[in-house]
Amino acid sequence: MLKELTNQLMTRRIVVIDLTHELYNGMPTYPGDPPFTHEYVKVGKNYGESTLSKISAGLHSGTHIDLPRHFVPNGLTAESLSLTDFMAYGVILDLSYKRHGETITADDLKRFDDKIQRDYAVMLYTGFSKAWGTEEFLYNWPYLDRSGADYLATKGIRAVGIEALSIAGWPGKEGYPYPPRVPKDDVAYVHYKLLSSGVYVIEGVTNLDIALSTCKNGEGLFIFMPLKIRGAEGSPLRLAMLCEPR
Repeated sequence: MLKELTNQLMTRRIVVIDLTHELYNGMPTYPGDPPFTHEYVKVGKNYGESTLSKISAGLHSGTHIDLPRHFVPNGLTAESLSLTDFMAYGVILDLSYKRHGETITADDLKRFDDKIQRDYAVMLYTGFSKAWGTEEFLYNWPYLDRSGADYLATKGIRAVGIEALSIAGWPGKEGYPYPPRVPKDDVAYVHYKLLSSGVYVIEGVTNLDIALSTCKNGEGLFIFMPLKIRGAEGSPLRLAMLCEPR
């Protein structure tokens, strides 16, 4: 079975789509989070010389996963979770009619009720990743409201992904001029409801438009493994989708 899967990958009967943003100096990060920096410690210029670099970053940089400890006191952290938690069949929901700053509600999600199955990974496509690099990307994204979080928790899904840097709305932050979109408690509620219900949260997703146009029924296998950092409440990840092409 695994050999046949490999053959399908090599012959493009199954395709792999990268849903991950690059990490680079000056990239967008959630306002107030540590900036991402990458620098070379040494650079090999001749045969036999090695190159070595280092990074400094918040664990919620770029395309990343929120783990239970992020909003659940004493919740589980990266090293204590099974690898099988981070592989799930799932579906992309086309919510591209949502404008910047709009809520994604239970009513929006119920339109896809038959597609949202227990233990699925559910990706919420709004097209917002096209705003990457703009100021608006930092605060004015489509976001999941309380009713949407409640609905997904009751559906028993494995993970939910969104293109914004947060699954919940922007609550405002001292020192930043961007107007708040939601009360701070809404941010806590949405994260806590999902993470305490066994739903991993993947933020900063990209290329969902490519996946929708490529993958049959917008479905496939998602792989979203965090780094195994002891005590980590989140992690940057390489998010991949394996699917049968249309």
